[in-house]
Amino acid sequence: MNNKFFWIAPILFMALGFFPMPYGYYNLSRLVVCGCSVYFAYKLYQKQDMIFVWIFGFFAVLYNPVIPVHLYEKEIWMIVNIVTALIFVFKGRQLDKKVNE
Repeated sequence: MNNKFFWIAPILFMALGFFPMPYGYYNLSRLVVCGCSVYFAYKLYQKQDMIFVWIFGFFAVLYNPVIPVHLYEKEIWMIVNIVTALIFVFKGRQLDKKVNE
């Protein structure tokens, strides 16, 4: 399966979240980011990259749609989304390079 979907989709959803969106969008965004985080945690577990397994596990909990974490300020979420997106780009590109080698 192509890893690009699993690191590009959450970035796009988080980027769209910078704009005013209905509350339902943020629930969908949580579902996408949580699901992709679980996928990455599993892939990284297979590669024994335990530090990033924990990081993506944390993202899965932070963005889970079942018991949402409320940071109450959109500005805080913006910073969290930027950091999350950067980590998705870093590890996603790294996994893509290993698959193509």
